Amino acid sequence: MVKAQQWINEKFPSREDKDKVKKLCIHLGEGTNKINQSNYEFFNTTLEGELDLNGFTNLEDLAIWGFWTDELHPITNLKINRCSKLQSLKIDCTSIDKLSLNTNQKITTLIIQGCINLQRIEGLEQLSNLQNLDIWPQNSNILNTKLQIPFSQSNWKLELGRIKEIQILKEKVNNNEQQLKELADMILPNITFDLNKLKQEIARLRLNELVPQARKEKSELEKQINDVKDKVESRVKKVIDLLLETQKQITGKNDPLVQAQLTGQLNAYLSILEEDLSKKELQALLDKKTELIQLEEQIDKLQTEIQQNE
Repeated sequence: MVKAQQWINEKFPSREDKDKVKKLCIHLGEGTNKINQSNYEFFNTTLEGELDLNGFTNLEDLAIWGFWTDELHPITNLKINRCSKLQSLKIDCTSIDKLSLNTNQKITTLIIQGCINLQRIEGLEQLSNLQNLDIWPQNSNILNTKLQIPFSQSNWKLELGRIKEIQILKEKVNNNEQQLKELADMILPNITFDLNKLKQEIARLRLNELVPQARKEKSELEKQINDVKDKVESRVKKVIDLLLETQKQITGKNDPLVQAQLTGQLNAYLSILEEDLSKKELQALLDKKTELIQLEEQIDKLQTEIQQNE
């Protein structure tokens, strides 16, 4: 038996030695060591205490095997938080009591068997790329009742997916809150962040932008109406006013029956006016009226929001 850290440092003394390793397997049982380029497999190796592999930044595949639960591999702690490229982790019959995977989010395969002292796996719910999970011994009379797992064996993929969705939503909320705070600092400097005040100030800014725009649209519409009325007889000018009033009523109504009735009236007015005006002129008039109505509705809504937040 040898201290785990002493052994790993002797096998891989330099930074360059550690960087070469992509696959590392450590067996308690008998066998022949195998070293092939970046793959290292050691047998008849009994390691004791903490094993810190944080220097192995290119490690992709790690396996540590004991020899049934009768002879646990006496490794008590495993540090792999800097092994960010790790994709496969297999731990069998070791003495570790906790495992942190908070920064190992590339893991796709996680197999942990026979670690009867293991009580907690941190970051398990953060393994968004996980495809294969086996931490429930199938053919063993010795179950680890200490281990707390955030999801069940039968539905772990579904539950992990739900956890991921919740995390994504939380991140979005946090990002939005941060963006709102940054926006508040720009708009309301030296004032403690208050969402209602921010909404009120944004509404004021938007209102200040829309009011002049509405005045301009109204002026242009009035000119357009006068230009059109100059082309028709006096008896038809009243029909133009009725046309625009009907258009306003249509824009503000959601009832299908009322909409149909008003549309019928509108078409009747258009038929009369088309004797003196082109369809293009009439459509331009209606479009301009609709734009003004929508602007005025936005202004009314913003004014209401400002009053409610005061």
